[in-house]
Amino acid sequence: MNELNVNTITGKELRELSRTEPEIAFQFLLDNKKTWNKLAIEDPFDCADVLEEFEPEEAGKLLKNLKKQQAVGVFEYLRPRAIIEISKILESDHVESLFKEMVVEDIVYVFEKSTYDEAEELLSLLDKETQKDINKRLSWPKDSVGRLMSEEVPTIKTGLTVKKALKELKELHKNIENFFYVYIINSENILEGVVSFREMVFAQDNELVEKVMITNPISIKPTDDQEFAASLIKQYELLALPVVDEENKLIGQATISSALDVLQHEIAEDFSQSFGAGAEETIFTPVQKSIKLRLPWIAINMGLAFFVSFLISQFESTIANDAKLAALMPVVALVGGNSGSQSLAIVIRALARNDVSEARVFDVIRKQSTIGMFNGLLIGSMSFLVLSFIGLSNYAAALSISIFANILIGNLFGSSIPLLLRKLGLDPALASNIFLTLITDIAGFAGFLSIALILI
Repeated sequence: MNELNVNTITGKELRELSRTEPEIAFQFLLDNKKTWNKLAIEDPFDCADVLEEFEPEEAGKLLKNLKKQQAVGVFEYLRPRAIIEISKILESDHVESLFKEMVVEDIVYVFEKSTYDEAEELLSLLDKETQKDINKRLSWPKDSVGRLMSEEVPTIKTGLTVKKALKELKELHKNIENFFYVYIINSENILEGVVSFREMVFAQDNELVEKVMITNPISIKPTDDQEFAASLIKQYELLALPVVDEENKLIGQATISSALDVLQHEIAEDFSQSFGAGAEETIFTPVQKSIKLRLPWIAINMGLAFFVSFLISQFESTIANDAKLAALMPVVALVGGNSGSQSLAIVIRALARNDVSEARVFDVIRKQSTIGMFNGLLIGSMSFLVLSFIGLSNYAAALSISIFANILIGNLFGSSIPLLLRKLGLDPALASNIFLTLITDIAGFAGFLSIALILI
């Protein structure tokens, strides 16, 4: 604490302190309100991270110590679950004032992470105008562009000269935050084109905007999937995409910041689902919801484990006569499972990046299987040498053949399972690791015992 200087402490230093010694950080902020307000202005993002290290009651107390402008700046950077929990602590009029200053798409994101009861409670705290905006956004399908798009877009009408257009843009800049591109519309609000600031600045003053704009720009519909919009932004290296209705009327834009959030969410979701955790689950998810999301997959996993145990029990007499077989079985299952998980991770990542077209499916499976075959040969040979060296040469052939086969099987199914799930219209990451583990365990345990029964 003595190392902290009230006048020079930064948001980053405060964040590190809150993560290592939250009690000291909390007391420091209570005792130094001016410093807390100063940091909230200079570094609201780190200050939001600081609040998330405290209990909701403590975070709420610190938010109250901020001036309204600073409180809003920090509040909007909090994660949705943190906003929900802190909102339960604050007075209703305080919550209303904070939400009123947030952009609609950020509020919608908070509602998407709420339970039904929490959403109802939050909605009741908001003014009627905000309620109307939220309900309008939530009427769009889940994970659709309509829920994340910004309705504040810089537009100018056709027929203007570049000089007049630039003058209008200076006025628009005062009220619009995401000023990436300028969209050209006609009198009926139909999207005619898009122009970058660079083109506007270097164009002749008396030139019409129609001469410098890009006609027929790439656009998306509000009902399109968010992941599709994010992939377009990434593919064409754009900063934003115009959102149009069925009549091609401009109604909003999806920005690169939203696209990054979507991609990050999808990657995290795929990772969670591949291990059977809930797609929407985070460390901030309520305990009851986490249990509900995980329990079915754990139950399925237990059922599959019983099935593997049943198969092993069929070799009871073989294991009873030779206990060393029981000691070597896990080796086969482990290396096969790990090798398969490597292929699984590579393919899921490729699918998330949209790198695997239908035409490349068999090439992907063939490549991963080839890798498995060569790794299987190398690891199988190593296992043969190890067992021969330690005096277990009787088991060397059975183990090396089993390891080779299970690594090949692991890579084959590790690459095939997510591709098969995609073909069936399911999420490619949907508990892929659970199914892969089942296959490599069966091949590892039952396969090794079967080969050992033949060779030994």
